[in-house]
Amino acid sequence: MSFIDNIVQDWPWPLKVNAFFAILFFFLVAITILSLVFLRVYKNRRERNKRHYWDQIDTFLNNGLFDDTFDLAKETQRFKASHLVTPLQKKVAIREILVYNENLKGESSEILKNLFHDLGLDEFTISSLTDGKWYDKAKAIYVLSELQVKKAKTVALYLNDKHETVRAQAIYYYIKTADKNPLGFFGKLKKELTLWELIQLEDCLKFVYQGPVPDFSKWLDHQLNTVLVFSIRMIQQFDQYEHMERLVPFLDHQDERVRAEAIKSLRKLHFEGLLDVVVPRFLTESRLVKKEIIKTVETHGDLELLRGLRPALSIKEEWQTNLMYLRAEKRMQPTLES
Repeated sequence: MSFIDNIVQDWPWPLKVNAFFAILFFFLVAITILSLVFLRVYKNRRERNKRHYWDQIDTFLNNGLFDDTFDLAKETQRFKASHLVTPLQKKVAIREILVYNENLKGESSEILKNLFHDLGLDEFTISSLTDGKWYDKAKAIYVLSELQVKKAKTVALYLNDKHETVRAQAIYYYIKTADKNPLGFFGKLKKELTLWELIQLEDCLKFVYQGPVPDFSKWLDHQLNTVLVFSIRMIQQFDQYEHMERLVPFLDHQDERVRAEAIKSLRKLHFEGLLDVVVPRFLTESRLVKKEIIKTVETHGDLELLRGLRPALSIKEEWQTNLMYLRAEKRMQPTLES
């Protein structure tokens, strides 16, 4: 070693620097290669374990659902003690139960939901909800909703979460698990709904919720403007004509989105006298609301009334609004000439 030290000491300093970086480079390369090998071995081993766990839970679920001689209560406790020890085993079990639940209905679905509870997977899911990252929370809420686990108070904490995906899953949970009043969570909202959440909420009401149609007018006094927009839109889409008069005051709302949605809904509900209210205020309205007024005049008015809006358009160079006006005029003109 002293012989090597003597040689190195005789080297000029640039050669010493190069030698140092060369050794450092080979050291880093060796660390990288060893890390890649370790990760590959770890991943392969994890995948083998997952396949093994899948086979175990799959066999257990098949026996529990389709074998009448299977002692489900006894075997459930045995399976829980022997095969649901690690977090990976529990995650695989939850995933398999979700797959089965998606493809089975009626009594089989109820058995799966009971197994989810008896195996202690509901507790594991809730622990992931409270202690996990945002994606763990979103996944946990989804699992609770699909398996109809009644934990509304727990999920309510995430309706105003800072992450959009978590909030969206919390909304989905309330609609998925509701027997009636699917919009009851509106009372707990403190943040405005995003466009994506509004779209998801509408789709869930139409295609996920199975209960009676709610009374959307209940939420017309909500403090959030996006909730007002949604409620007004749903009154129109579900043809709740009995609430049409309650939409009229929103033509004067301070938020342009609310005013525009009120005009759109009243137009589609064929509210009499809408033109008399909206046409005089065309000049002072925002671009968004002007577009809805033009559509309303095209639908319920005539070409003369439409052309009466033209002077107001020339004051501000709003090319999008002007383009909409010209298209409406072109569509209405043949009707007049015929």
